[in-house]
Amino acid sequence: MSLPHLSESLTWLVIGVVAFMVGGLIVASERWHGKITGDYDLTKPQATHSRATPRVGGLAVVAGTLAGLLVLGPSNMTLAWLWPVLLIAAMPVFFAGLLEDLTKDVGSGKRLMAAFISAAIAWWLLGGVSRVGLSWADWMLSFWPISLIFTMVAVGGCTHALNIVDGMNGLAGMIATLMATSLALVALQVQDVPIFLIATALAASTLGFLVWNFPFGRVFLGDGGAYFLGFMLAELAVQLVVRNPGVSPFYALAVLFYPVFETLFSIWRRRFKRGVPVDQPDALHLHQLVFRRLVRVTFSRDRRHAVPALCNAMASPYLWVLALIGLVPATIWWDNAWALGISLIVFAGVYIWLYSRLVSWRRPRWLLLPSLGRGGRHK
Repeated sequence: MSLPHLSESLTWLVIGVVAFMVGGLIVASERWHGKITGDYDLTKPQATHSRATPRVGGLAVVAGTLAGLLVLGPSNMTLAWLWPVLLIAAMPVFFAGLLEDLTKDVGSGKRLMAAFISAAIAWWLLGGVSRVGLSWADWMLSFWPISLIFTMVAVGGCTHALNIVDGMNGLAGMIATLMATSLALVALQVQDVPIFLIATALAASTLGFLVWNFPFGRVFLGDGGAYFLGFMLAELAVQLVVRNPGVSPFYALAVLFYPVFETLFSIWRRRFKRGVPVDQPDALHLHQLVFRRLVRVTFSRDRRHAVPALCNAMASPYLWVLALIGLVPATIWWDNAWALGISLIVFAGVYIWLYSRLVSWRRPRWLLLPSLGRGGRHK
């Protein structure tokens, strides 16, 4: 199995350009489709934008990924069947998310069910989780019904989790890019070129979309895009472990841990701390606290209304750095279960520390942005 050549590197540029062009078409044609594709509900708890914005940016990511399939597939026999199968499996959850973007009437339960269906299709065509690094659990996973159910829950849950962190300009898109980059680097180390090519293509297409999403939020990733990326990343993590026995099963969890931990923490917070339904939207996700208590506090009310998209985007780099706290050690120690376990604990500790400080208004001063108000004071 040979390493990627220069022609394939040029293909990644083409992938990014295709995603960029499709994103540009969405922005340029907003006047014709905006009434259908726009996110007009500016009063919902999780909303941080101030104008209706198209939320079908996932079409750009899918278009770029498909362009990569058409160009790279014929030159790599393994890739020629692996990538189309992943795309086919991703379609139920992608279209469920896209339908929500267009109609705003597809509940989270239905979208989660679509994620389970996509995971089941991938399990049937490619295989699923067969080892988690614990002998008794690996023995149970040797029975196909248990492997199927576990894979559906794990992949479907991770798919849904990326949508949870899609709340700020550039947040979910860059997090997905960083995760895809980690997967690509590990795949390259174990010489799994098909996984490497798919992961880098995902990263390239997402970067092409991000030109329109960060910092000014001209188009949103939307549920379709978030679910597509979440599913592809979760499946790539599963397949990397399935195809390469040297990769620790804990790596699959570590590379996806930020959105997974955000989701589990949100379920615990809503169910046990607030006593509300776990699927009830709120404005208490970590990225929303960062936005309100580390970023927005820098601006006066009038200044926020003057540059709302930029103010929104300034919250995202905080979470990029947080994600790297888990991703960097995961990428380095991908074959070391103990190191991966420690990295999960460290990430969880940092997350909980930061959340507890922000939710109680004890924000660390060294995390505040430079003041933009008169006299150098935060407003």
